[in-house]
Amino acid sequence: MIYESVQIDDPIRQGDIFSNVPRVDLSLADIVVVDDDDSRQTTWRDLVLEGSATQGVAAVLPVKAVTAIVITQDCDAVRGKYLSLCQMDEYLPSVGQKDPPRNPKKWQSLIVEQARTNPRLIYFPAAPERGINERMAVDFRVILRLPRTDLEALRENRIGRLNPTATEHFRETLAHFFRRYAFNEWYPLTQEEFEEYAKERREPIEPYPWQKA
Repeated sequence: MIYESVQIDDPIRQGDIFSNVPRVDLSLADIVVVDDDDSRQTTWRDLVLEGSATQGVAAVLPVKAVTAIVITQDCDAVRGKYLSLCQMDEYLPSVGQKDPPRNPKKWQSLIVEQARTNPRLIYFPAAPERGINERMAVDFRVILRLPRTDLEALRENRIGRLNPTATEHFRETLAHFFRRYAFNEWYPLTQEEFEEYAKERREPIEPYPWQKA
């Protein structure tokens, strides 16, 4: 498929996929802090106000093992202090769909349409032989940071990496997501063009001043 094998001693590269990566979930409104032999429930704001936050605190946080892919570029992955990864989740829930498409035609339609319209996600096919048992999606908004030396110590959890074709697509999709900016596609239209454009929209949209009578 689009994956290739990796030797355990191979350097970590962009596109490497790891299983059982720890994801720490933090709620700023509900933090359990451990002080000496006692614990207390507080908020991040209170810790900042009392000055504890800048000194560092010991806290109890939920940790979950997830599958993740390295997004750090190769040169930084070799010597950077920290590496960044994005979590991989099951594809259908990621695109808000409960029931799977009934046939290959509908599957390809869903995958291609999401690739065109949903820049925060990138699709990866299942590969049970590598431990990827379901179709997966990477959400570029869910970023994990780990010390490079710690991730290197987990190289036995690396289940593969993207092949050259998939790596090229992955890099381009990742770059597109982070360099994009919000804009309304109708801004350069004339008043008459905007009126025709607005007729085709399901939701009402506001014209710019130069598109009003």
